[in-house]
Amino acid sequence: MSGVFEIERRGAVIAGFMNRPRVHNALNSELREALIQFWDQVKGDDGIRVAIIAGVPGASFGSGRDMKETYDAYSAGETGADWELTNRTGYPVDSPTGKPVIAAIDGYCLGAGLKVAAECDLRICTPEAVFASPQAKVGRATESPLYLQKAGVPKAVVFDMVFTGKRLGGAEALHYGLVSRVVGREQLIEEAWRMAETIAEMSPTVISGLKKGIDAELAEMPTAIGSPLWKSLTAMYGDTGDARLGAEAFVTKGRGES
Repeated sequence: MSGVFEIERRGAVIAGFMNRPRVHNALNSELREALIQFWDQVKGDDGIRVAIIAGVPGASFGSGRDMKETYDAYSAGETGADWELTNRTGYPVDSPTGKPVIAAIDGYCLGAGLKVAAECDLRICTPEAVFASPQAKVGRATESPLYLQKAGVPKAVVFDMVFTGKRLGGAEALHYGLVSRVVGREQLIEEAWRMAETIAEMSPTVISGLKKGIDAELAEMPTAIGSPLWKSLTAMYGDTGDARLGAEAFVTKGRGES
């Protein structure tokens, strides 16, 4: 992995830390490639159950696209809608892992950085976190209305963000459902580890099923259609090994306490 990205592994949990603090982890080609490699590692290693993505401690999560790199490319005569992008962008949605991913957010979470965070399954942040979609100010198109609404942000707030550049602080992000927890800056990364390790201890069959159902967006379908598909995809009524072990553990534990 390159110098713009660091990795730490604790058992079944892996964490990737974006390491361009001087530019608030703006996404350039090198960092995008590092993200692609990280998502591939998460997907390809059966021993990994949960992933964390964050900036290195003390750095912003991501300030968006590296506009200097973009300017330099245009100045050099590069053409194309997104010259620095291949068909794989480094965004989670373009490199699906099939496993839960937690975004731990501090400082700026803007534009492309916001897209990375919003496409994760869980998001936590510090009170100092700043969320915004300022692409209209720099002439860039944005998918923010799509991924922010999918992340749970109300439509009216999303429109305010994309049309006016409205910023959300950590408390507002929690209020609008963009994050599930706000913790102090000193506790952010360890809180992400605790969350990930808790998930890793859950039934892998159930977690995998939930992830499949969520990624297939079955919850967005009418219940009459989505419910049968959910049951089938997640083995909800299946006679799985995890279900048998869970029942045995529950009864055994109950007997031990009686």
